[in-house]
Amino acid sequence: MLNTYPSALQPYLQGSQLLDCSCCSEATTFFVDRGYYLKIAPKGSLAQETRFTQWFYAKGLSVKVVLYLSEDKDYLLTKKAEGEVLTNCLDQPKELCRALATGLHQLQSLSVKDFPSSDKLDVYIQSAEANYQKGCFDKSLLVPWMDFTDREEAWQYFQTHKHLLKKDVIVHGDYCLPNVLMKDGHFCGLIDLGQAGIGDHHIDIYWAIWSLWYNLKTDQYTDCFLDFYGRHLVDDNLLRTIAAIETFA
Repeated sequence: MLNTYPSALQPYLQGSQLLDCSCCSEATTFFVDRGYYLKIAPKGSLAQETRFTQWFYAKGLSVKVVLYLSEDKDYLLTKKAEGEVLTNCLDQPKELCRALATGLHQLQSLSVKDFPSSDKLDVYIQSAEANYQKGCFDKSLLVPWMDFTDREEAWQYFQTHKHLLKKDVIVHGDYCLPNVLMKDGHFCGLIDLGQAGIGDHHIDIYWAIWSLWYNLKTDQYTDCFLDFYGRHLVDDNLLRTIAAIETFA
């Protein structure tokens, strides 16, 4: 099997065991037991993630890109990160909440001026509006306490509040427990950065809250996370606006 991969990858793969640890249908991810991760996806689809990962690595917030190839498919080889993804730390919920909050503050402290990305917020809003016109409506990504009765209630809330969203920080775009790293009880990095961009900080706050609820099967740690993050930095109306947008994502 290993000899079917491009020749440039062979020095890193030969003699290794590959463990499939994929968590989405768009890409296949293998842990290479020599200390790497290999992501494989359709041709051209990992170019942005490669560029963003390199940028975040230079800021000390992500893993080192070893090799990127775009041949029959895209291949992205990165060094194994230090620490553990937060889904491996569910038995430490308080430390997990602290790491989530610390990671957000470090991410949001970065200057947007040299980030290698076009605006994310406008694309995010435009995509939701286009999907509404197509008839889309999916409540599966809502936390229960931000539910909407129906499609039109979500749409009206979205339209009423969208002008309040700002392009104020760099956002991860998928700020969930599997994409945040912790070592010795402290935040130590980010992975899967292909959806990063410049947008409103409530996008990542919402996904942190959703991921806590989804992975811990309870809402009791929402307050813990918000206390660590800083409640004065959170607008409940804008969190609910992000929830409304996600029903049309």
